Amino acid sequence: MARRKTGGASTAQAQSTARLAASLEFFLSSIRDPHNPKHCGTCLNGAFIECTMAERLPLDQKDVPKKSDTTVSRSPELWNAVVLFLLLKRTDKQLDRLLTRLSECSCCVVERTGDIQRYHERALAQTEREMTRMYNIEQMVFAEDKEKFTSNRCAFIIELFSAFCMVVHHSRIKSVAKGSSKSWPNHPTDLMPFGAESFVQGMLQWYRFVPDTIIFQATGMVLRFCQSLVIPSLIKYKFSHTVVESCRQLVDRTMVDICSEDFDEVGRQRIALRFRFRVMDVFAFLRAAKEQKYDCYAALMRGCETKAMQLCSILLYLSYDPKMPPQGAGLVVADIAECRHMAEHGQHLFRFFHMHMYPRPDMPVHPSVEHIDLGVFPISASWRAPAQSAISVIKTFRSESLCSAFKCPNSLQSAGKDFQRCGRCTVVAYCGRECQTKAWKEEKYSHKRICPLLRNLMERGGGSALFFSGAGEGTRGPDGMMAFTNIMQIVSNWKRAGVPEDDFLLVEDWSKWVTESRGYPMPDGTEWTPGYEDYNDLIAQLSAQGRGPKAKFLNRLARWPSEVAKEERLLKVQPFWGEEIEGN
Repeated sequence: MARRKTGGASTAQAQSTARLAASLEFFLSSIRDPHNPKHCGTCLNGAFIECTMAERLPLDQKDVPKKSDTTVSRSPELWNAVVLFLLLKRTDKQLDRLLTRLSECSCCVVERTGDIQRYHERALAQTEREMTRMYNIEQMVFAEDKEKFTSNRCAFIIELFSAFCMVVHHSRIKSVAKGSSKSWPNHPTDLMPFGAESFVQGMLQWYRFVPDTIIFQATGMVLRFCQSLVIPSLIKYKFSHTVVESCRQLVDRTMVDICSEDFDEVGRQRIALRFRFRVMDVFAFLRAAKEQKYDCYAALMRGCETKAMQLCSILLYLSYDPKMPPQGAGLVVADIAECRHMAEHGQHLFRFFHMHMYPRPDMPVHPSVEHIDLGVFPISASWRAPAQSAISVIKTFRSESLCSAFKCPNSLQSAGKDFQRCGRCTVVAYCGRECQTKAWKEEKYSHKRICPLLRNLMERGGGSALFFSGAGEGTRGPDGMMAFTNIMQIVSNWKRAGVPEDDFLLVEDWSKWVTESRGYPMPDGTEWTPGYEDYNDLIAQLSAQGRGPKAKFLNRLARWPSEVAKEERLLKVQPFWGEEIEGN
């Protein structure tokens, strides 16, 4: 009996494998001409779903098998074909023609039997379960535009982007730069086959024709893995501005809908799900932007930073609004995490872009933003003392993926396998032999001088394990997740070893010299981009009559240590500085 069961299982597995191979071949052959697919979007959707069932795991699922037998590892041909289909350069007219072709089913000309019938049925069943996203689009566009954004035109494209996000998210790779991954993607060209500029233009074009925020989430995935390769193009085309404005459209629509009496219970549930889906997609991109180096993050958000900060508070009020339909017990935990992300992002934008400095206007915020701010700001001046700054520099240069040569724009993503770390200090890295030789002989801060200094500081501080424990390579920010106890231990070791303060100052000066030569300008409090004119009115409306908590104002007297030092320098040049003031 056992043998019969094994044989039956083997036969079933063989049939399943054969069916998967057939659906894969059907799908690839149908989109071989990306301008004119052989079959309609419904049929393609069903075939695509069938040949990608193995890797369809929710984005929040953490228990992913390390060695899963999925088509993503066995058939990179499929995903390369999907990316090529999505990112092929098309004019607006060609893209509109493609969507029209997908919406018109000609599969019924021949009798629907066998595989084609099954693909249609599978896609329709999936559509019934996943119609929420299509409902999102239909409710977000004007009445005269609804015919342009029907399910037949858009569902297949949304399915491709959704599956792309799931697969890339669960690929478990930090960067695709060196091509060392055994599964797809393993190189930047897998994600951006026609280059970064074409990629960003393509994503913006898709959002115009298929206005679903899943496109923002997909862009955030590519930003996280390709980093410096795609950042200049995202800045050039102001991608963050599009994300922020889409979020404002969501706010306006949601505020109208939750007060409307035109929706039944199912419609109100869809309003809540639309809100949650779109907020998650927007913040997937914003979190990916926040993970980049500070100067890159500043450049990505510059020009829309105030509006983004304001939207964080508005979204928090809407998330807790009693008029917002309940989304079900299964979504509570995820919502709490998303709300904390909103509060953290709003607080960070406020302080990072110096919105507390005058003459900027007072801006009310959700109490959750104030709660975060009270816990993290102002930063103690000791965190920017020479010793702590040296730790920050060492941590940053070790974790970042940029070439450490003066004025070199290259990175791990652009250099690939040529990107190597210095074998002596193990802190800095270079994009190739040429930059390494140049840095070694540099006149102002030669690595011949800096390398032994970094090595000496790490040895006297307690070794690399003490410096780099707590956060892996690629962690964004000056201090990553380094434990406070580790930092105090390193500082204590340096004091006992008698490390002179001049060594710390030299490391900090060298760091500024390198970073300022290759990056974007950091916010210094001199720039100001106005927010929404109706922001205060919206907050007042959302917090009125017990609808939400009373708005708060962040402490405008709190300062960054650098701002305090600047103010002290300005005061010290005044004629009265240091003089005793006589009383009356």
